[in-house]
Amino acid sequence: MRHPSLVFLLTLAGALAALATSSAVGRGGTGTAPRFSNPYVVAEDRGERPAPTYFFRRAWVQVTRDLSRTEVPPTVPLDLDAMAQRPFAVAWLGHAAMLMRAGSKWILLDPALSGTAGPVQGLGPARLTPLPLPLARLPHIDLVLISHDHYDHLDLDTMRHLARQPGGPPRVLAGRGSAAWFAENAGLQARDFDWWQAQDFGDLRVRFVPAQHNSGRTLADRNRRLWGGWVLEHGGQRFYFSGDTAYVAELFRDIRERVGPIDLAALPIGAYLPRPLMRFEHMDPAEALQAHADLGATQSFGVHWGTFQLGDEEPFAAARDLQAAVQAQQVSGFGLLAVGEYADVRAAEGQAGVPPALALQPARADAPAPLLAAAGAR
Repeated sequence: MRHPSLVFLLTLAGALAALATSSAVGRGGTGTAPRFSNPYVVAEDRGERPAPTYFFRRAWVQVTRDLSRTEVPPTVPLDLDAMAQRPFAVAWLGHAAMLMRAGSKWILLDPALSGTAGPVQGLGPARLTPLPLPLARLPHIDLVLISHDHYDHLDLDTMRHLARQPGGPPRVLAGRGSAAWFAENAGLQARDFDWWQAQDFGDLRVRFVPAQHNSGRTLADRNRRLWGGWVLEHGGQRFYFSGDTAYVAELFRDIRERVGPIDLAALPIGAYLPRPLMRFEHMDPAEALQAHADLGATQSFGVHWGTFQLGDEEPFAAARDLQAAVQAQQVSGFGLLAVGEYADVRAAEGQAGVPPALALQPARADAPAPLLAAAGAR
């Protein structure tokens, strides 16, 4: 049991409350930069979001947590050599961060790989699962795809580490309004994308698609940078990462109609409680299963769970709720990966592909998580 000072607790809760305030859905604004709004109108969404008291509660749970009794997803070492032999594969690095191999290219999606997810290292939700490999052992990254600018998806220290990688910095792709932030804060050139916009990189095509969420890192930049998901196509196969999104049936049906069949999808299943406040921001496991069906995806696996506790549910609760939903709905093709495990975008004949959700067993969160400083990034 840890006993931090009251000042630490109040600072942490205040920072999270400020982030929550900046994340409320906005429509319009008087600034010079455009303010974006969600693509699908949901009549029930009145804009209510968690109050500051919610973040004080979350902060108290974090700083008093007994890690030896906390169940989290298991972590396995990431086998880069084996993954490099796959033509099109994705590895889960924890939360929403993923490493992909597409032909000869290495791609990172939403790489928040620090010890906490917040505006200042040491403040904010703490990482509960270790990274499956040190940052110093990452391969040379060719592309970084960012779904949106929230701290648990866009980590400044991680981006600065990538900017200094041997062999030169990666190309960065993000939603419209993001390029200036990367240039000013990380010394990286980024290309802005609008929804449905695509670009080819040799034999890889990437497309930015809508999501039902929001953006903002401060009180001043609410919804100034466009949020979304990514579809990557290589060798006639498609991988879809939704980013953070609420469940809206039309969203997933539009993606299926405009992009084509999805071979593998990474869908968020965490940070869904309390449901009345979270349902317009994040899917719960049952909704992720419905999104999997709406997409017509051959296979899907759950992300955005078990690494940073952002909702009221315990870190491993999403896996159990997913298991119950799979059994209740008799859904096939939706599973979970251990942190560090990878899956082929389309499994070869005779291979299992994504492991079933029922097979994942929890681990304990009492092992220290590696920080950027430990990997030589500072």
